[in-house]
This record gives sequence, structure tokens and C-alpha cells, in this order.
Amino acid sequence: MGVKRLHSYIESNSDFLKPRCFRESRLIIDGSNLYYNLYFRSHVDQAHGGDYDDFEKIVTLFFRNLRMCDIEPYVVLDGGADVSGKKFETLKTRCCERIIRANALSRGRSGEILPILTKHVFKQILGKLGIPFIQCLAEADWEAAALASEWNCPVLSNDSDFYIFNIKSGVLPIDHFQWWKVSKLRHNSKNFIPTKSYRDLNLCAAFNRMNKYNLSLFAVILGNDYTKLDNSAFPNFSKFSTRPGATAQVDGVLVWLSKFPGPKEAIAALLSPLGKNKKSDSIRKEINQGMAEYRLRPSSIGQFFMSGEPQSVPPGPLQNLPAWTLKPLAEGKLASTIIEVVTLQRVMLNPQVEDFELSSSSETSRLIRQVMYGILLCTRWQKVKKGSRSSGDEQQTDVEEYSRQKMTLTSSMVPAVLPRGVVTHLDSLWEEPEHLRLQILLDALCVSPLLNSLLIPSSLQLAIYATGYWLNHAQPEPKAEMFWALLIGLVYGHLCRNHQTTIEARTVVSRLKNLQERKGQKLLDLGFAHALCQWQSCLKDSFNLNQLLNHPVPEPELASLYSGSLVHAVAQELMRGVEPETLLAGASFAVELYRNLQAMLERELDDQFIIRIRTRAGPRGQRARCDPANDLSKMFQHLTTDEEKDEEKDDGCDVFYEETCSARTRHISRAHTVDPRAKKYERVKWR
Repeated sequence: MGVKRLHSYIESNSDFLKPRCFRESRLIIDGSNLYYNLYFRSHVDQAHGGDYDDFEKIVTLFFRNLRMCDIEPYVVLDGGADVSGKKFETLKTRCCERIIRANALSRGRSGEILPILTKHVFKQILGKLGIPFIQCLAEADWEAAALASEWNCPVLSNDSDFYIFNIKSGVLPIDHFQWWKVSKLRHNSKNFIPTKSYRDLNLCAAFNRMNKYNLSLFAVILGNDYTKLDNSAFPNFSKFSTRPGATAQVDGVLVWLSKFPGPKEAIAALLSPLGKNKKSDSIRKEINQGMAEYRLRPSSIGQFFMSGEPQSVPPGPLQNLPAWTLKPLAEGKLASTIIEVVTLQRVMLNPQVEDFELSSSSETSRLIRQVMYGILLCTRWQKVKKGSRSSGDEQQTDVEEYSRQKMTLTSSMVPAVLPRGVVTHLDSLWEEPEHLRLQILLDALCVSPLLNSLLIPSSLQLAIYATGYWLNHAQPEPKAEMFWALLIGLVYGHLCRNHQTTIEARTVVSRLKNLQERKGQKLLDLGFAHALCQWQSCLKDSFNLNQLLNHPVPEPELASLYSGSLVHAVAQELMRGVEPETLLAGASFAVELYRNLQAMLERELDDQFIIRIRTRAGPRGQRARCDPANDLSKMFQHLTTDEEKDEEKDDGCDVFYEETCSARTRHISRAHTVDPRAKKYERVKWR
């Protein structure tokens, strides 16, 4: 990201980064850069699909500390991919790198991979905290720099492109922004955050007070995400440097540029060895286009932060976006994926930490995405003729999806599918009655409406629908322990959000946290990991489709739905033979919620699937029912070491060992009615 090797060069020279006590100021935040940094630097789990609840705590603490220092944050998030196509090869390269890193993590090696719901979770946290933010239609760098220039405040980012923009108040590199270390000024005891600040004037001053406009040429010569010049005819800039090592090229370009009063003279000197020919003209054109990327004009997002209204007429291909989508996109209430679908008919799917010998986990939820593609693309050309099936009324619309086949990035053309009964234009879709929009969602997920929605908290309903789809489409078929572990994870998140003050809930939460945090973690179980990655893909695409349909199902707080390391730990415990309800012993309402979730989902399964789940095979074959109280006691014997046992006696963590466990796990009774949805779904095709 950014200008090649520039970040390392700036870091290696203390003259370019000055200490700063930052407080009482606006701050433009590169949102994508921030959530990557917070997730990775805080060592939140990646291998098990992400611990979104832990991530939420870190993000909340970050913004709380900003407020303690009277810092006003404005977060600017990336939107869709570059519609010009200039960055497409870079995007493919980065996706290939993510595949390699995800595979390394799946094999127990080091690597960094962002869980696929992180951006969604981040946006929800910002909304919950009341932090002003905007999701741009394209990449956010230029808009963030332009707004910082207008408002005369710094940008917080690690992206070295910001070192080139003319930002008067400078750049605060995230690596040096010690947000966790709020300090006090000596003379007035006011809070500040210790940081370091970069200003382009400091860099130029170190090179004979170089013209600051030479910096954009400097970035183009080195190369960035958009510009990669054929510089075979350029001089070896390293020979101008007085600094040996990896950054000699960077230093050499700066030394060379410092000889020229401005970029015009430098470009002429750079191209003079080529003479006047087509190659020279072509390079000159590329240079000018590359430099234009760093030329700041008034920002288009300032008005959004002031009035709440986004830019009314987006530029170029972005004009293809329906007008009604512009505001919810800016507000982060629609996934940025739809920008790429509408403008490029192309999507790049991020890999997860899964079994790379199997098909990508994203294939499981492809049917859901096809419906989303159909709504976005097919409603724009659909001709409504009752009963007509002539070829003139049909138009095939495909979206090119980039995903992986084993370790290779591949693409495939995926047909957009218009749901049955959708005859409206996309512009009026949100105005359709809620029951019609709900039916579109349910048809896409191949699930039935909840029989009694009062039994399922509104915050869990979308997750239950997505889980029903997952159970019927995941390959290999999910094991009982995976299914139960997910349900326990949903119950856990619900308890943490809604029952924090009750002793019973704290008992169960504490027990599950102990299970999650126990020492001696094993290697990743790839079977579990792959199944749970498939579930996350189903949840993400269900969430995106629900947003596109204007929330016929209440939008859940995603951070409460999945804690990867906890769900994996629970699944391992269930594989030992512990009954699911044993883990929830001590809170009758938690057991009841678990049973209701299980009952609702069993309605979506065929009889044989239910039998396979209920008669799961344990470590020694089919398992007889055990006394849950005895289960619970045995479970804690291997959760704690001898030294930890004495400490936990005082915790009151499991005072309900024996008083709340029933003698056997209750089977859910299921009505066997004639219902076409009672059988496992085949691949659905809409007329």
C-alpha cells in the first residue's frame, strides 16, 4: 500500500518524524488502515475466524481515549475497488498474498489475515459509539487528504501515500500513535496522546529545501498502486544516495530531484535520454496522470460530515449507481460490495483460514450472492410480460467472482438470479411491503419463516436463518458438534449483551470464557475451521442481502454472534462427549434459548439429518446419555491445573454444578407436517 519503500525510509530517519503531544483537534482517520492496525496489533484471534467481541472492546477503548483528549475523530472508509482498472493487477496480487497467509495460519504457522466480517463489525461499532464516518464510493486516501487540507488537521494512517499529499497539519503514523497511553501535560494536566508527526516540509527541507511539488513526481518514479513506469531507461538513482541499504533507491531519487526547481524541469531531464518518440510521449503521459492523483481539490465528503448529504452526482462509472443507494452507502448501511457489482460486475472474495484442499468456503453461500446480483443488475433491464418466456424477454447477466481453487486465485462467471416475483425496479425496492422483502430473503436462504418469532430474540433471527441455509448447503455436511457449538456461541453472545447483571448469566459466561482461555491450545481442527468459515460466508452474504432489502429481518450486532476461539473450544469440548446443555447449566433461560434455537433449526432439516445429529458418534462410537451434572464436574477437571483449582474455588464460577442440570438432555419434539421445506433443499432456480 502506498509508495514503494517510502514507509521504511521515513521510519529510518528520525528527522522526518517529530514528537507531538496530540489533543484538542479534529482528526481525519484512514478507517481501513485503522481497523487493520487495531486488529493485528492487539493480537485478536485470526486463526479461528475472528473474535469480534474482543475487537469491539479494543475499538471502543480507542475512541474513548480520543474523547478523553478532546480529539474529534472523522473516519473515512474505502468503498468499492478502483473503477478505472488501474489498480486491478495490484488487487489480484494482494489477494494471492492473502491466500498464502491464510494457508500458513491454517497450518499453524505465522501470518496475518483479517476475518471477513471485520469491516462490517467496525462500521457497526462506529455507529453505536456515535463516531462520524463515511464510506466512500471508491478508495478513501484522496478524500481523506483533501478533507484534512480543508480543515487544517492531521490524518491518522500508515499509508505512505499521505506522505506525498500536501497536508499542512501533517500525518500521524498509526505505528507511533500511542492511543493506549493517555498522558497529562505538566503545566495544565490536560490529557494528550503521545505520537509522532510527519510533515512534507520536513522532508523537503532535508533535501536542499526541495520544491514540495517534486514529491508527486518522486512517488511516480518509485511506483505506487496506480503507476508502474517502465523505468529501464532511467538512471540508477541509488548511485546518488549517501545511504547504503534497502532505502538507497528512495534516497537517491530525492537527492536527484533536489537539483531541480520544479517537476517540469525534472521530467524534461528524466526523459531527455529517450529523445522525442512515442515511448517518451507515453511515459510523459503516465507521469502526468500519476502526479495528478496527488493534486488536491475541495473534498466531496466535507458536506456529508456537515449536513449528512453525500455527493449527489458521483463521477464517471459511479454514475451507474442508483441515486437512492448513495446515502445508505455513505452511511455504511449498504455493503461496499454492491459498488463493484453495479459498476464493474466483478467481485473479489477474501480467503479465510480454512482447509485449502477443499473448495473455497465462499462457494457455500454463492446462491445468496446470486440473488443479490439479480436484484442489483436484473431489475434494471427486466421486461415485465405476464406469461411470456420468449428469448427477447431474457437477458443473461453474470458477475465475475474471483476466489481460490486450492492455492490459486481463479475467476468464474456467476449468473445473476432474479428472485421469483421481483418485478420492480431497484429504485423502488425499499418501498415494497416488508412481507414481500422478507419473502425474497427467505427464498434466497431456502428457509421457512420463524413459527414463533417471540421465542427467538430479534438480534438472533438473521443468524438463525443463515444457519439454516448453512446446514442444508455446506459440504461436507456439518457435524452435530459444529452445529451445537455455533448455537452455544449465539447464546453466549446474547448473555453478554442482554443479561450481564444476572448471577446466572455471569456463571455461564465465566465458564465458557474459562473454556476459551484454557492453556495448551491444540492445533487448528481444519474440519471445524472449514465448516465455520462456510457459516461466516453464509452470515456475511445474508447480512448484505438483508441490508439491500432494507432489513426485513432486524439487523444484528455482528460482534455478538461469533467468537471464533470460543466456538472452536466449545466444539472440542462437545467432541469429548460433553452434552451442549451441560455447558449452559446454571442459567435456565440460557438452556431454554438454546433449545428454542435448536428447535427452529431442526424444522429446516430432513429426518435423516436430524437422526444423524441426535445420535452423534462420540470418541467411542455412539454415545449413551450421561448425567449432565457429572459431565460438568468432569469437564472442569481438565480445564484447570492443580494450581488453578484453589483460585477458582473462590470465584463462584460454577456454584450451580449440581442444582440446575437435568438428568438427561431434552430431545426437541418436531411436528412432521407435509411441508416442502421439510426436506433438504436442492439448488434453487428462479424463473
